[in-house]
Amino acid sequence: MSEVLQSLAGAMQADVATLRTISQNIANSSVPAYRRQIALTPSFEQLLPTSAAQLSQPPSVRDVVAIDRTAGTLKSTGERLDLAIEGDGYFVLQSAQGPRLTRRGDFRVSAAGMLAAASGEPVLGSRGPIEIGTGIPTVLGDGTVQIGDSVIDQLQVVQAPDASLQYVGNAVYVALDTDLTRLEQPSVRQGFLEAGNVTPVQEIVQMMETMRHFETAQRLLLGYDELQQRAISELGRTDQ
Repeated sequence: MSEVLQSLAGAMQADVATLRTISQNIANSSVPAYRRQIALTPSFEQLLPTSAAQLSQPPSVRDVVAIDRTAGTLKSTGERLDLAIEGDGYFVLQSAQGPRLTRRGDFRVSAAGMLAAASGEPVLGSRGPIEIGTGIPTVLGDGTVQIGDSVIDQLQVVQAPDASLQYVGNAVYVALDTDLTRLEQPSVRQGFLEAGNVTPVQEIVQMMETMRHFETAQRLLLGYDELQQRAISELGRTDQ
């Protein structure tokens, strides 16, 4: 495969990855605390082969995304189990595969009386899963959970490098780097939910631009292939 063909094919694969990311953003635009994903498209130079081995192989472009850290708008709900984090940080959830992180705070009480995320995983405090029972909790600004005058626990709110976060759905992430930093003084708002930071119109505009870019690369690919076929045909007639 020539350098031109490989670069064009790589650009088309990168466009497909970008379209996949945009589709995910649109699908999650109404999910509380969802933070849009940004596809990191490789440059033309990065798509060029750098060795004979790469030249003989079809290009492979994996999805590389960053997280848009723009905070969503906080909306008052008045619900005692709705929580939002102001500033940086993630709530920690317990799952069978290990800790999960989320900013989505539309929590509920499970059948076992535990504070749980919308996706069902228990929410972790400093002592483990937080047991609410049938009480009505009050959550202070630092994440302390009280039932009446009794302190039950304090919510775990942690920081994690964006590069280590892998999205798994429902505004929940798995941290590939398990070295999480706990915030000693988080800012938690009870009775509020953070909205997602996706602007659907912006995503649709980017989708249209990416599709036009893909179509342009496709036309160039077909045109280059046609030129090669014509050159081969002309060369064949010259040899006769």
